Amino acid sequence: MKFPINVKLNNNRLTAYPRSSHDISKLIKFCNRNNINIVPTGGETNRVGGTNPYKNQKNIFIDFKYMNKIEEIDGDNLICTAQSGAKLIEVQKRSNNRGLFFPVNIAPNDKCTIGGNISTNVGGLQTLRYGNIEDHVNGLEVVLSNGDIINFESKLKKDNFGPKLWKLFIGSEGIFGIITKANLKLIPKKKYKTTYLIQINSLLKSIHLYKKIRDIYFDNLISYEIIFPIPSSIIFKNDSYNLILEVSSNDKENLSKNLKKIFNQYKLKIDKIEKNKSKSNIWKKREEIVHKQKQLNFNHKFDISLPLSNWQIFLNKINNFISQESCYTPYFFGHLGDGNLHCNFKITDDDMIKKNALSKFIFELVVQLKGSIAAEHGIGTQKLNLLKKYKSKEYYKFLKNLKKHMDKKLIMGKGKLL
Repeated sequence: MKFPINVKLNNNRLTAYPRSSHDISKLIKFCNRNNINIVPTGGETNRVGGTNPYKNQKNIFIDFKYMNKIEEIDGDNLICTAQSGAKLIEVQKRSNNRGLFFPVNIAPNDKCTIGGNISTNVGGLQTLRYGNIEDHVNGLEVVLSNGDIINFESKLKKDNFGPKLWKLFIGSEGIFGIITKANLKLIPKKKYKTTYLIQINSLLKSIHLYKKIRDIYFDNLISYEIIFPIPSSIIFKNDSYNLILEVSSNDKENLSKNLKKIFNQYKLKIDKIEKNKSKSNIWKKREEIVHKQKQLNFNHKFDISLPLSNWQIFLNKINNFISQESCYTPYFFGHLGDGNLHCNFKITDDDMIKKNALSKFIFELVVQLKGSIAAEHGIGTQKLNLLKKYKSKEYYKFLKNLKKHMDKKLIMGKGKLL
């Protein structure tokens, strides 16, 4: 079989290495003629099997290693133009060098790519203040399932000359088309950053403290992370809840006196303060929580989000459920400020019946509490049955019809989402 662009076979995986949108267009047209499923890949840091091949089907992967350029940092319009294969860390560095800031940050920023970030709509450590990546995209270039290249690129803040159709591709995990280039929104960089590691003795107190700081310093509060007692005992060697707070401003004092007054009112123990540190030990500990989770077999994972008012209800019901079965050990941490909780469990006897019972209980409880059972990790191939089960029939029908319209031969990311 003769492919129109450079293709290699590695470890029984056929991978294409395009150098331009036109290369991708040629490849897609070829795959259409030959009924080959297309799987675009980024840094492959996703946690839901988003780059798994579709079984019993011919698959070809697209690797963007040669489409990794940051084409422009436009300081006048505060726009970074980057190809899909550009690493997130490179966008951050190039922006910083110009005194600007790209406010999306996730732990594997040295591996993940902009195209992958957009197609999965990443959130991460600063979503509390800045939102997901969807809030920082100003336009895209995409290749559709028939090979058409559509230029949706824009540097404009105001443009209502037709609906913004490119937004369909954000979070769609590659099932509608291939993102090849993005216009990313930048903001001026603040001069000072302070990170706090704090011990606190309850979830309710953590929520109350968050609301107080948020209400006074909304523009300055960047992150508000919570680590529950079991991970805390492993990582921080204490049995408290631990909070990571980060604030930024252009004032050298950077709220430190005011925040310390609030912390003293709550009688909190401040374990560590870092000021303007480029390589943070506090955030390194936060990353360690994820690595330890895998090492210690807390591998039954739930990535959920809840309205802040329902966190305590959720925890009460979960604690009641697991207290009836000694096989469940929880390992919870998350982004309290944006409502995203990572609920992970070790199940000692590895019993599939007990795994399924726990999953069913959590999914139904989250839906009942008006939450989401896929907060930031997406659907991929691992959760594709959940959309049909827990979304409305109308939602699912609309999504299927849209997919059929945009990908008539169903060659884009088959086996994902649907």
